[in-house]
Amino acid sequence: MTAEPIKRISIFNTSVTANTDIFSSDIIPLTVPSYLRIYVTFDTAGVLTLKRTNSGTTISENLVGEGTGGSLVENVPYIFDIITDDEETYNLQYSVNATLLKLIVLEIDRGI
Repeated sequence: MTAEPIKRISIFNTSVTANTDIFSSDIIPLTVPSYLRIYVTFDTAGVLTLKRTNSGTTISENLVGEGTGGSLVENVPYIFDIITDDEETYNLQYSVNATLLKLIVLEIDRGI
């Protein structure tokens, strides 16, 4: 039996600046390992990037919509599952100025 998902972030109809952190502070998982389930829709096509930081080093992972060649399609919802690990924090960036129509991040403890 798994715990109920915990809503970590919810953003509605908000402007985002290209290549700038979307969250005001990184998400620190409450339980490790867990999953961050990300639901997101933008009004403009672009690339969504996960910023994963561990011990002061940040790496970028592009979250790619299936069959889109790298960019997310405008006005189309996407869902991504990110596996968390010890001592890591997480943020998102978008490659273009856009309106973030909806973003919700749930933390799911253990199984999906």
